[in-house]
Parts: sequence; C-alpha cells; structure tokens
Amino acid sequence: MSESAPESSPDKLNFDAVRATLLSCLFFAGFGALIPHLPTWLDATQGFTGVQISLVLTIGGLSRIIAGPLTAAWAAGQDDKRAPLFLFAVLLTAGFAALWFVRGFWPVFTIILLMDVCFWGLLPAVEAALIRLTKRGLPPYGFARGLASAAFIVGSSSVGFLVGDYGPWAIWAWLLGVSIALIGAAFVMPREKVAGNEEGDFIGRLKEGVGLLKNRRFALLIFAAGILQATHGYFYGFGVLIWTKDQGISQAVAGNLWSVGVAVEVLFLMFLGGWSSKFASETLILVGAVACIIRWTAMAFLPPEWALWPLQVLHAGTFAAVFLGAMRLVNQMMGDELTATAQMIYMALASAPAQAFTTFISGYLYDALVADGDAALGYLAMTGVSFVGLVLAMMLWVTRAKPGSQLAAA
Repeated sequence: MSESAPESSPDKLNFDAVRATLLSCLFFAGFGALIPHLPTWLDATQGFTGVQISLVLTIGGLSRIIAGPLTAAWAAGQDDKRAPLFLFAVLLTAGFAALWFVRGFWPVFTIILLMDVCFWGLLPAVEAALIRLTKRGLPPYGFARGLASAAFIVGSSSVGFLVGDYGPWAIWAWLLGVSIALIGAAFVMPREKVAGNEEGDFIGRLKEGVGLLKNRRFALLIFAAGILQATHGYFYGFGVLIWTKDQGISQAVAGNLWSVGVAVEVLFLMFLGGWSSKFASETLILVGAVACIIRWTAMAFLPPEWALWPLQVLHAGTFAAVFLGAMRLVNQMMGDELTATAQMIYMALASAPAQAFTTFISGYLYDALVADGDAALGYLAMTGVSFVGLVLAMMLWVTRAKPGSQLAAA
C-alpha cells in the first residue's frame, strides 16, 4: 500500500502534484543549463578541444543504452519510489563538487560520464512521478510539464546572463545549486511503496525491463516516438548556421526564431494538453509524424524569412505532440508501477540510438553540402527518417487497443 496521501479530486489543487511539479521544474532548470552550456565550461575552464568535447557528449549519450536498463532494474527493486531521486541527486551533487578540484581530460571525462548517467537516470523517475501524481489533482500533467519546459528556458537563459557577469564558473555554480535543491525536493516527495518488487533479483528485474520490448505495441511506440524525436538532429546542430549563413538572417532574428519553437512547445503542453486528451495518444504521435515531414521538407528549400515563423510553430507537432502522446501511452500501457522502467527502456534502446544516428549523419551531411551552399538540403535526410517514423506511427495507430482490451501479445 502507498504511504502517501489518498487521492483527491482531480479538480482541486493537490500538494503531491505541486511537489512533483516543483521537482520537475528544478530538474529541467538544471538540464537547461547543462545541455547548451556544458561545452562552454569544458572549453573555458578545462581547456578541452573540440574533439574532446564531442567525445564527452557522444559517449555520454550512448552510455544510456547500457546504463538505462541497469538503473531501471535497480530502481524497481527499491522499497520507496523516492530512492532513484535521492541517489541520482546525491551523486550529481558529489560529482559537481568534485569538478571544483579535478583537472585533466580523463578524470573530468569520467566524472562527466557518470553524471550524464545520473541525469538520464533521473529523467524517467521525474517524468513518471509527474504523470502519476498529477492524476491526484491540479495542476494537470500537461500544464505541469509545460512549466518544466519553461524552467528549461529559464535555466538556459539565466546561466547565459550569469556567464556574462561572472564567467564560465557560473555554469558550474548553477548546476551544483540545482543538484542540491533536487535532494531537498526528493526529500519532500510523498513516500510511495514500489509494488511488485517483493520477489526476484536484479537480473530478473533487468530481464523483465528489457522484456517489455516483447510487447509489439510498446516496441512500435518507443521506436516511432524515438525516431520522430531524432529527426530534430539536423536542426539542432545546424539550423541556426543555415539561417545566418545561407539565408542571411541576423543572429538576433535566429535567436527569436529558436525561442518561438520552445515557446509553442511550452504553450501547447500548458494550455492544450488537456484539450489534446480528447484524442487518442496514437493520434498525437501520428500528427507529429506528418508535421515532421512538412517541417523538414519545407526547411530544405530555404523558405523566405516570413515562412520560418509558422514552420517553427510546427515544433508543437514535431516535438510536443509526439512527446505528450508517447508519455501518455507509456503510462496507459504499463501502468504507474512500470512507467519509469518503460520510459528508461524507451530512452536507452530507442531514443538514444536514434539521436546518435541522426546526429552522426548530420555532421557528415553538413560538411558535404555546405561548400556548395546547399546545406539546407540536409533536412531531406530528416524527411526520410520522418517517413520511417510515420510508417511506425501508422502501424501503432491502426493497432490501437480498444478500451478495456488486453495489451497485444508478444
């Protein structure tokens, strides 16, 4: 039995939902600082070369493939759902503190690698807690997740200003402060017993987690969503460069265009999340696949500046709709007890390899096309990947389970 407070009306403010929202906002405030600013810190304070920074980021991402299932199996064997929150927050705090004293590529690389595993291990636990606890009352999941995305922007922007005033060590100070705050946020989370872990050992739980792939609909879901999210690889890597170099757009306008994409993601999750629940989760993923094809195909042919604004609005489909549909469907398929494990399997075995693949080919495509001024044509590769995601999304949609029906057999 859960030791947390009993469920309340979904129409009333619920303290557990508020605590989960706070936890999620703290995590993404740290994530928003880590993703764009870590390379700056490695360059300015540790003297890493471009190749060394690339190695840190690439190996860190690929580590999820192995570390994800292992950490999920460990978390499933604990008595309290707060255990992974505490463990990863404490390890992050210790890691950031150690970076104050450590110098040299291999020591720093080792610590960063372990911390990357902690960040990606913490993410599914945070997401699962948010989905689970927002069922008890307000704020609803979509609004709460939108606040978390807004916190990502706050983290990124705030650290940018702080670096200008105090130098690159402000990046380290922000991340250390957030990790300490995460320990406190984990402490005030409701105590919830992990059900179904009374028997079985670590290897058994690991096999059970990987065994989720035997469910055909779950496999379709994670690979469809993972592939569609990975189509952003070329845009994330070279979108701003193409705007400024090939289309003559100023850096300021490029920054505003980028912000529009993030803003519509936040607005969609916060204000349209409830409305979107009228549609099947599979439908949201299918809509996202179509939006990917439209967006990347149009970007490949250097549209005029005025057309870039509505194309950026499509981020609500290419990212937010796919993300929201996938998170809801994971929870619908697996229930509260297996959602965190299922999300970790999704990130480790579908999202991480797909992102690594598109990121890898994007660099080669850009280098091959940029000399002739055709760098934008690299988006067509993302269109091709989107069609693969579309086929999987259609298979997922046509095999959607009827209300009350059993999950598809392996």
